Amino acid sequence: MVTGACYRRAVSETPGGDPGGPADPVVSIVIPVLDRVDLLLGCLGSLAHVAEPCPRETIVVANGTDAARLAPIEARDDITLVKSAVNLGFAGGCNWGARRARGQYLVFLNDDTEAAPGWLSALLRAARADDRVGAVGSSLAGFDGTLQEVGGVLWSDGGTHRLRRGLREDPSAPDESVRDVDYSSGCGLLVTRSAWEAVGGFDPGYYPGYHEDVDLCLAVRAHGYRTVVASAARLRHHEGASTDEAFRALAARRSGLRFIAKWADALTDYEPHPDPSEPGRVEAAVAVALRRIGERPLPPRSSARHPGTGAPSPEEGSLLRLQVGALLAALELKDERIGELTAEVTRLRPEHEKLERLRRLTDRLPLAHRVARRLTARLPE
Repeated sequence: MVTGACYRRAVSETPGGDPGGPADPVVSIVIPVLDRVDLLLGCLGSLAHVAEPCPRETIVVANGTDAARLAPIEARDDITLVKSAVNLGFAGGCNWGARRARGQYLVFLNDDTEAAPGWLSALLRAARADDRVGAVGSSLAGFDGTLQEVGGVLWSDGGTHRLRRGLREDPSAPDESVRDVDYSSGCGLLVTRSAWEAVGGFDPGYYPGYHEDVDLCLAVRAHGYRTVVASAARLRHHEGASTDEAFRALAARRSGLRFIAKWADALTDYEPHPDPSEPGRVEAAVAVALRRIGERPLPPRSSARHPGTGAPSPEEGSLLRLQVGALLAALELKDERIGELTAEVTRLRPEHEKLERLRRLTDRLPLAHRVARRLTARLPE
């Protein structure tokens, strides 16, 4: 149990003072959570069995989480709990947790994941193998063993292709495979401290999520660092369990448009999006894209550092600015969703009126009454 000053510090909305956990952690694991604290408990349970190659700290960001839901984790002494009353989105939540982090390596993890025992060791081996590595991705699979992603490649239209998606995990495959990729998922992504401070963290404009990881990996490369994926860094992932399905589609489309606008010039250097209807076309395009990653020279290493990304004790004003930005982004999303629903109602109105007229007519015909009821049952509420 954590008591006294440590307890207050662990649940403080604006953390400060002496941090808890190891005196000098090498790795800081940052986990944003919204409302699926049940999944978070599974994630934390798996981390307890992860091999510990070096001192680490785990920072959980309660990202607009209802206070009642936090009861199971508030008194834990194996995490630092940082609260925001407002959902900052995945990027904003990760950035806020990273401001509290002290490790040389930052690892961002979804709350709906569970780590294999060798996961963290594999990430660190890949990161330490070459000082040009700025980001290391994990191998993501569902709980049935179906791979979701082992890194990805990017197309010139801003589309993405997740490598090995849909294949089964192969226990006999070499465990130490590390390859360069265009990007890797933010779920289980290690970023070195130097690369993180060079790029300034995730772009919070990708609210509430989607494309912030692709954006970060392109920024990492633009500052002279490689992005690789380590196949031995295995995570199980409840894909999509942290967000509502209808909301995901809107957020993904909105973030995709932001990504294309932001990286329009850089995208011209990537392969065209292949037509999946042509047999073998996607596989051939992926092979070319992977080859070109190695052929593209890295830009010179950037020595720039963004202010605030390494600050261990963020001020209350910083959180307030993040929260205001997140609230404005949420309002924009809601306005866009209302616009979509209004357009759908307008499109359906003529059909609705025709069926209403038909119902009034057939109500006078007993033999047709059941037919009318079947037709009108299709009308939207």
